[in-house]
Formats: sequence, C-alpha cells, structure tokens
Amino acid sequence: MKRRTLNTGLAALLAMPALSLASRTAHAQGAEKLRVRLDFSPWGMHGAMHLAQQKGLFKAQGLDVEIQDGTGTINTLQLLAAGQADIGQVALGTMAVAKENGLDLVSIAGFARTGDLAVLMDETQGIKAPKDLAGKKIVCFTTSPWAPFIEPFLKANGMSKSSINLVMVAPSAMISTYASGNADGFMSQAPFGQPMVMKTRKASALLLGDSGISFPSYGLAVTPKLAEAKREALAKFVQVQVQAWRYIYDGHIEEAVSAIVAQRPNAKVDPDVMRGQITAYRSFFESPTGKGRPIGMQYDSDWAAAIQSMEQTGQIKPGHKPSEYYTNALLAV
Repeated sequence: MKRRTLNTGLAALLAMPALSLASRTAHAQGAEKLRVRLDFSPWGMHGAMHLAQQKGLFKAQGLDVEIQDGTGTINTLQLLAAGQADIGQVALGTMAVAKENGLDLVSIAGFARTGDLAVLMDETQGIKAPKDLAGKKIVCFTTSPWAPFIEPFLKANGMSKSSINLVMVAPSAMISTYASGNADGFMSQAPFGQPMVMKTRKASALLLGDSGISFPSYGLAVTPKLAEAKREALAKFVQVQVQAWRYIYDGHIEEAVSAIVAQRPNAKVDPDVMRGQITAYRSFFESPTGKGRPIGMQYDSDWAAAIQSMEQTGQIKPGHKPSEYYTNALLAV
C-alpha cells in the first residue's frame, strides 16, 4: 500500500499539466534552460530541488534545469543581480537587505516562511537567554544570512558586539570549529545547525525571532527583468517545487534524502543529518501570521512584520511596502 501511494504521488507530479498552449509549444520545440543557484553546499532545504531533478519532474515540464551549489546567500544574490544565475534559493530576509543596497530582486515563492536564524550553544552550558551569551566565543561567517542581523540582535537585547567574542571563519569551518570545542556556539539556522551537530556536541537554540526580529527565511528569488522574460518557465519551475515540497512532507522525507545523496555523490552527505534538517524545517514552513497557508504563497502580513523589524534595526529605510519584495503571480498561472 505504501509503495502504491508513493508511486501515485510521483505520477501526479510527473503528469502535472503544462501551463498553457504557449508552454506546450515551447516544450515541443525544446527544453527551456534555467540556471538555479543554491545558497550553500548540499543540505536538507535542497530536498525538493534534488528530488525534482532526480525524478525528472523538471524535464516533464519542458525545463532543462542546472542546479549549482552556492557559497552563501549573499554571493547567490550577487550572482542573480549580475545575470550569472536565473533563480536563487536564498534566505529572503537577506534578499530584502540586498535590495535595500541596490540589488534589483524579488521573491517568487516562500517556503520556510518563519524566521529560522538562531544562536546555537552547547546544551551543557545551559544558555537560557541572549544575555547569557556575554563573554562566549561564537563563530559565524561573513556571507551567512546571519551577517546583517548580528548587531540588531545584540542591540535588541541590550548588548553590543563587544559583549561576545565573535569570530568569523570560513563557511566550511564553522560547524567543525564548534564541534571540536573551539567555540562555545555558532550562528546559523536552527533546523540546519542542530542536526549537523547532534552526533558530536548537541546544541540548544536561541531563535532570532524570539528577540522580536521578524523576517522570512528560505524561498526563491529572481530579478524582475527575468520574471518577465521567462515567466512561463519560471511558473512551471515554481509549481514543480511547491508540489515537490508537498510530496516530501506527505510522508516521503526518505525519498528527498535519497535524492540529495544521489544528486551529490561526491559531497559525502550524512543521510541522518539531511533527514533531521528536512524534518526540523516542517514547522518553519508555516506562515508566522497564519497557520495552514499553502506552501509557496507569501502574504502582506508576513512581509509587513519583516519590514517593521528591518526598519527598526536600520537594515532598510522607512516607507517600503510588502509588494516591493514578493509576487505570487507565478504561483497562480
């Protein structure tokens, strides 16, 4: 029975109808190329991307998708703005900050819509509140989604950057520095970081959102120019991703884990970590201002809260509207 359900689910994804006569014609003429840049090296939030690639879901919609690993959200955003990638899977809060700094970007789907950034500390230290971080050695990296939020987080808790011993390391060295005991904690996404260290040095989490700073987490971003130029292809791409996430959280997490392993055989990923990350992210897929909302859709209420937080922390100037940062148009085609 389980196998029959699984096969039926995949069949539904593969049979997802073309979006219009124009898109069916494009399919017949040849697959449309899309370059997707991820935020980092393989991890659980890439599950839907690799599952769709592994099962031929993009090809079934007439898409030729190239999936590139990234070196951080900020770098991916820069490549998008420069036209060196078509779609970025990125931290959308960081996208908003990048937009304030001149990068012309817009989100076309939101997945992990509740903020996930956290300070992760050795469980044995009994850290209960941000002020308990005083004097602790905490590692991060310069292109982390955390980078723009560090000082606002500390300020919100009556602290300064000098209150902690903050050390910037290479992205690849952050987890190992903590796991080896050379730091008290690290700044990351809670559903990413906790599974990464569960076998070596378990960590508790202080969520940034609990300090009153609200912003959306992972989703898809493009330039407005590309959104117009490749509207049909992007709409098909987005809807494949939404369906893939629904499928994964409908009892098929193991398949997503297997797809990551198969698509990145040289990355030596730990299936237990991938499974833990995908599982941990499920609650973060909920909208912070309304439960049970469809995967991928974004809302003015969510972005209004994010805008308020980023204005208060000085990351964006006053006067912005939610519609400047996202569109649901490609989900409704």
